Order: sequence, then C-alpha cells, then structure tokens
Amino acid sequence: MRFAVVDDSKEDAQHIVAYLNKFQSENNVSFQTTVFYASLDFLEEYRGEYDVIFLDIEMPGCNGLEVAREIRSKDQAVGIIFVTSMAQYAIDGYEVNAIDFMVKPVGYYNFSMKLEKAFRFFQSHKKQDILINSKDGILRINVSDILYIEKERDYLIFRTKKECLRERGSIKAVKEKMVNLPFSECTAGCLVNLTHVKSVGKDAVSLVSERVLPLSRRLKRQFTQDYINYMGGL
Repeated sequence: MRFAVVDDSKEDAQHIVAYLNKFQSENNVSFQTTVFYASLDFLEEYRGEYDVIFLDIEMPGCNGLEVAREIRSKDQAVGIIFVTSMAQYAIDGYEVNAIDFMVKPVGYYNFSMKLEKAFRFFQSHKKQDILINSKDGILRINVSDILYIEKERDYLIFRTKKECLRERGSIKAVKEKMVNLPFSECTAGCLVNLTHVKSVGKDAVSLVSERVLPLSRRLKRQFTQDYINYMGGL
C-alpha cells in the first residue's frame, strides 16, 4: 500500500511514519510512505498515486478539509484519515467520505485499529475490470469507472464517467456478477457504484457527478447500510 502523510508539524508527521514502520515490522507487510509538510505542495504533486492519506486538519494556507474537498473532486477511491487536535472537526469527515479520524496525540493501539480499517477500505477499492458484450463487440471497462447500472427493457445500461454502454441482460444477472463489488440497488432496476456516492438523502442518492438518483422506500435501509459498510462503518 502507498501512504501519504500530510502534516505541517514535522514531529507529528514523523510520529505517524514511526507507527507505520512499527506496523510493517509486526505484521510482515510492506508500505511506501511519502511525507508532505505543506498542504499546497501535496495538492500540487497529487496524481492519484496513494491508497490512503493521513491528513492533518489544522494547517496553514489550505487546511485539511479544503485539501480533502479538492482531492475528492478528482479522486473518489483514495482513503482519507484525518488527524486533528480537536475532535469536533471529526463530523466534517462525513462531507468528504473519510475513513475515520484520529485525535492527537495518537497512541499506537488506536493507530493500528484505524490502519486495519484502512486495509479493509483498500481491499474494497481494488480495481477490477469487467467485460461487456455491447453492439461494438466485447469491451473491457474498469469497475471504478461505472457510475451506475440501470435496466431498460431487455438491456442493461452502464453509465460510466465518459460514456453509456448497452448490453442485453438482467439486473439479477449483473447483481450476481457484482456480488463482491461495491454496488447496491437504490431502486428496482438500478445498481449504484458506492464509490461515486456523495450523499444519501431521504428519497434520493446524490453522486459526485452531480447526478441524482431516486431511492425507494423499500430499498433505503439496505442501501444505507451497504454504504455505511462500504465506508468502513464511519
């Protein structure tokens, strides 16, 4: 896994790095860790190469919440764990779908629990390709590019970030294909990629693309639970 630690305090940043090194040694795993001491430097260099970001909230120039909003506008897959001196900031993590938060000073036991949660998040976000039998032949698309899948008569419509693909099939069949992937049915005949969900409302689901999908009363409880589980129980 690839980690970024973003904190203007060198002492606090190195504290996280030391914990990551300790966790590697104890669990026989391998990490790549990059440290940034300025939020603007991190944003300037960010290319979506990290799996999890440990992000300090109280930073000069551009605080952690502003950084997270900017990241989320480009990358829905990266995990974010806020590190803060003030617990009241934690509620703001919902806005950017943070995995969790840690309050300074961070103890190793608490850190290791959050890191285990990050591992679960990482596993659920692994990239995977699927094949679609379209009119143009067999196409391979990445699951992370799918916004949602909906039924239209005898066809399945795959709405992606860039295009709309059609394939003959049933929702039942595609649900079986997506059983271990982060998809949930918001209304009959519409499977949503939870990676792209911005918020779950009373009767609608908002995606980061600004598209809004209906949320049926019958499926609301299950969809909401699926989304909570996907986000690691936040």
